[in-house]
Amino acid sequence: MPFLDGPRDKNWIGCIDFGTALSKVALIKRKPTARLGAGDIVPLAVGSSIGVAAQNPFLLPSLVYVTDDGLAFGVEAQMAALRGERTGRQPFSSPKQYLSTEELECLDEKLASDVDPTGNYTPRALLILFLGHLLVQAGVAAKMAKVPWPVPLRVARPAWDRTRAEAGERALKSLLLSAFAVADRLGESLSKAQGLAHADARRVLADVAKMKLTDVDSHDSVFELEEGSRNATVLEATAVAAGLVRRTGRRVIVVADIGAGTSDFGTFMTGLAGNNVVGEIPEGSQILRQAGDHIDMLMSRHVLDQAGIDPSDPAGRGAAARLRLRQRAAKEVLFNEGEVSIELNDDVRTIKLGEFLADKRVREFADRLRSKFSAALTTAIDCARQYSPRRDRPVPIEIILTGGGHGLPMVADFASNPPLPWTYATPLRDISNLPDDPALQAVGRQLAVAVGGAVEDMPRHTAPVLGVNG
Repeated sequence: MPFLDGPRDKNWIGCIDFGTALSKVALIKRKPTARLGAGDIVPLAVGSSIGVAAQNPFLLPSLVYVTDDGLAFGVEAQMAALRGERTGRQPFSSPKQYLSTEELECLDEKLASDVDPTGNYTPRALLILFLGHLLVQAGVAAKMAKVPWPVPLRVARPAWDRTRAEAGERALKSLLLSAFAVADRLGESLSKAQGLAHADARRVLADVAKMKLTDVDSHDSVFELEEGSRNATVLEATAVAAGLVRRTGRRVIVVADIGAGTSDFGTFMTGLAGNNVVGEIPEGSQILRQAGDHIDMLMSRHVLDQAGIDPSDPAGRGAAARLRLRQRAAKEVLFNEGEVSIELNDDVRTIKLGEFLADKRVREFADRLRSKFSAALTTAIDCARQYSPRRDRPVPIEIILTGGGHGLPMVADFASNPPLPWTYATPLRDISNLPDDPALQAVGRQLAVAVGGAVEDMPRHTAPVLGVNG
């Protein structure tokens, strides 16, 4: 069955959380949020491949690795990059940055030679191929989970400014349509461990280019469109809030979704007891275009400074390149265990968490992050104060931390040490009714965007909650 133009099961909604570092997909039965049961929420094991051990089957590394012979994706790309680290080649990583922080014109520029030694690919081409791989992985995982595929889709996105929003929406939908067309032609060969041959990739990309899939409005059936518009994307913080509606009475929710590329903050208010509604407070939307990847870079810079290595000098480039490939894993060890030892040529450097957090650049990043959170929290308190029935019965505020960076000390501090006084509620659950699977529970907060973005009842931008300045 052709997935681009074929029928979709409209009893389900899917959401793609196309992450800077890790991508996720979830399907949810189309019914009111309050009636969802465990069998109605199905995160897909898109990171699982035959013969390859994934760190977690529900997380797909957002990577493409270009070899002399072909392309590897996801976990296979991660492994290929580590095997080839001494060649100086780099994976095509953080592809979402082209949609969230780079100019859209950069999609059609040539890639650097250390990423694409063949000179055949643009960021747009590799994005289409990676998304095609993600869609094929989702189809295989859906079959294993015994749920339908394909279904109408939403795509989570960071907070674009007004000038970028329309062009970004169309670009993202066009990429996804092209990815479905690629998946139709290549099928499960997009997920083979041996990778995709360049000849096959170039042939299919040329075929798909002739289809002129920039006319995104003619393929509405592919997407779950926002009521009254053609928008199929949802803000990441909005998606998190949508998955948290419970019949617990009125409260204000502040979401801090800390990913790899961006840190997104949103503020929302639920309805009175018994009302299954949630409204966005627009003034509370904040974004910092720095997140986990920025911490990775700061850690590498800290290590190189300590070792006296100049990454721009020929003598230091190799060590710096190898460190960049391992920096995310090294950061996780550092924050989980309090220290990490890193090999640099013939030297070994041990980094302790306390000294890293005291680094001037790290403290400046933490200050920027807290400033954005404080702005969102100020809006939340203003709104809670306005809607509180009495001074002695303030509307509670619930702080929700999600994304891969939710456990960073400067992020965890948002909830344990809020910068402003108020009555704060303890979150009941980050995501309601996730299946009782240890692998799922381990990454529940990282799945919050994909799960929340697939629920039927999304917060409406057309009916915002008015704060004191509204």
